[in-house]
Parts: sequence; C-alpha cells; structure tokens
Amino acid sequence: MNSDNYIVFMNYLFNVENIPFCLFQGEEVLLQLPSIGGFIEKAKPYITSLKKRDRQVSYISTSYDAFYGLIRINEHDLWIFIGPYFTTPIRKEFLPFVLEAMEIPEQEADRIKIFLNELPYGPLHHFLSYLSCLNYSLNHELLTIEDIDYNPDFHNQDTRIQTKFASKTYESRENEVFHNTYLQEMHRLDLIASGNVSEMKKTMFNPLPGKYGIIGGDALRQAKNIFIAGCTMYTRAAIAGGLDIEEAYSLSDIYIQTSESYTSVADVERLHRRMPLDFAERVAREIRFKNVSQPIISAIHYIKEHINQPLQAELIASHVNLSTSYFLKRFKTETGVGVSEFITNAKIEEACLLLSYTDKSLTEISNYLYFSSQSYFQNVFKKITGMTPGQFRNSKKRPVFMKNV
Repeated sequence: MNSDNYIVFMNYLFNVENIPFCLFQGEEVLLQLPSIGGFIEKAKPYITSLKKRDRQVSYISTSYDAFYGLIRINEHDLWIFIGPYFTTPIRKEFLPFVLEAMEIPEQEADRIKIFLNELPYGPLHHFLSYLSCLNYSLNHELLTIEDIDYNPDFHNQDTRIQTKFASKTYESRENEVFHNTYLQEMHRLDLIASGNVSEMKKTMFNPLPGKYGIIGGDALRQAKNIFIAGCTMYTRAAIAGGLDIEEAYSLSDIYIQTSESYTSVADVERLHRRMPLDFAERVAREIRFKNVSQPIISAIHYIKEHINQPLQAELIASHVNLSTSYFLKRFKTETGVGVSEFITNAKIEEACLLLSYTDKSLTEISNYLYFSSQSYFQNVFKKITGMTPGQFRNSKKRPVFMKNV
C-alpha cells in the first residue's frame, strides 16, 4: 500500500473516530487531522520521546493528563502520531492549565479550546485498543493491550503485593486486628436491595461496627476511599433491587464526585450515612413493579431514560420486541395504568425534581419534557400534583406519587 492509500484510509478513520492524528514520512507531514497550525511543533518532544523507545506501537502520558500514541508503519518509513486523547472531558476550570502546559499562545487559545472540547474521550484501554486495532490494520501484526502497555516494573508488583499481603496477615493475627464489618455490610445491602426504608432509617445514623483496613494515605483519603467502596456496593445492591441501571450509576457518580469535593472527614462521613437511605428510597419507589415481567420492566426503564424525547407506544413496543396492541394491553394489566398515563406521570415526576433542585424556568422544563406548550404542562402538573409548578417550587413538597411506598 502506498502513502496515498494510507492517506485515504486515515481520512476515513478520522471521520469515524474523530481522534486527532498526524501521518508523516521522515520529517514531512503528509496528513494532519484536524488541521491545527503549530500543534505538531508543540507535540514534537512527545514524538521524539516515543521514537527513542524503538517500539512498533507505544504511548505516553503528559502532565496535563493527555495520552499520545505512535505507530511505526513497516513500509515507506511512515509514522502515525495519535492524540491528544483524554480519559474524561476537560473541565472548564482545568482548561487554562491544559493550555498553559501545551504552551498555546493567547491569540490561539479560543481555537484550541474548541478543538479540545470536541475531542472524544474514554478509558485508557479504549485508546490502547484503538492503537492495537490500527496497528493490526496497517502492519498485519497483532499486538494486545498488554503488549503495548508492558512495563517490567509493574509486573513486579505481583510479588510486592503478595509480600505485603503475607506481612499484613501475620501482623493482623499477632495483634488480633481483623476486618469484621462483613455481616453488617450485607445487612445494609439487603435493606437497599429490598427497598426497606423504615429499617434503613433505624440504622443509617449508626456507623458500621467493626474495624476497617488502612486504605488511604491520610484520614481524609481513608474516609473517601471507604465512601467510594460503600457507594460501589450500594449501587450494585440497588440495581439488584430493581433500580434502573442508568439512574443507579448516575447517582453513584454524583455521590463520589460530591465526596471528592469535601475537605473534612466529618463531611464525608455525614454523606456516607445519608447515602444508603437515598438508594433504599429509590429502590422502594420501584418495588411496585417487583412482579412485573421483564419486557415491561425494560419498557419502564426505556421511558425513564428517554423522558426528554418524544415517546410513542409503537416505539416502546418495538424496543421490547412486542406488538403494539399486545404491549399496550400487557402494560396496563401488569402496572395498573395505561402507557400514556404512565409517561405523563413520569414526566411530571421529572418536572418535580427539576423544580426542586434546579433553577430551570417553566419554559425550559416544558420544552425539555416535550409538552406541547407551557400552559398544557402547567395544567397537567396541577391536575396530578394539586398545585401549579410555581406553587410546587415555592413549597418544595413532594406529591403523593413520589413518596415512598
């Protein structure tokens, strides 16, 4: 394959993945997408560093949390430099640091900001898989993620971990210091999975008895790591109890992000005491569908996940592989309400959350939830909750259908 073919191939690949790259031969740049003037000059230190490794595929991380990869094509002295690639979206407050680290002149800052905000992002293993796939396509040689990411020092970690484990076990037995929170943890997880709000309220202000292992470098990091471990378990228990997967994971993300923003152990522990009750309450609201069949459960989750989109019975029925007429009949039989009524109630429930916890206007909420007009939204809202959206926002009361079952 000549260089022109590589150019065509890389053009198509960029249209699919949108990951920046530069194809060059020797020192000559053959293709750069997207075309950002001066960017390759600033990336040359990374290219030089990667070339020195003398590996067919390699990657590097930067001080501003970006990853770059380099693939040597066995023919024609061609190289593909790929990146930057980020594992998370670039936060607004982090952007100035990235621009400074990349040495972007002030007059080019706005253009580079647009470029950075349009970049795809994801876990590091996605980027390594991309490098592996690209290498296989171009060089017809399979290199796994492990091949690309090989680090002899890291492979010695197994021995270190086993050594530390042996010492830790010995010390624990000698000093009679054991992890003994398991039964209490399982009890709390059972309360979440069953949506047992009343029992959870009795236990939520009592810390789990027993002793934790040391999993943080200081008291605050210790509290946060314990919080994250707990949040992970509560999320899985809630999903097992019937909570929508997306809702459970989103709630987990918010709790962990919130805990990370705290600077005191007390705040982290307060949040940890409150968190399992929140999960239990959300599961409790789903208990009414405990005996509902899987297709209808899938339909309910689909409705909730697409509550800000036009929802039609035909589309939902197709999603769960049922005919429309059979789906409508089965949905009402199993849930006690028709699909249209359920969708309307779900929209109003979402409106209640937005009115309670955001400052979005009635027009924004009405449009977001696909009501035909703001006046229609207000009429439906009052019919279901007994008050206007404005009255609800001022009272911050939860309507009956949102209360725990």
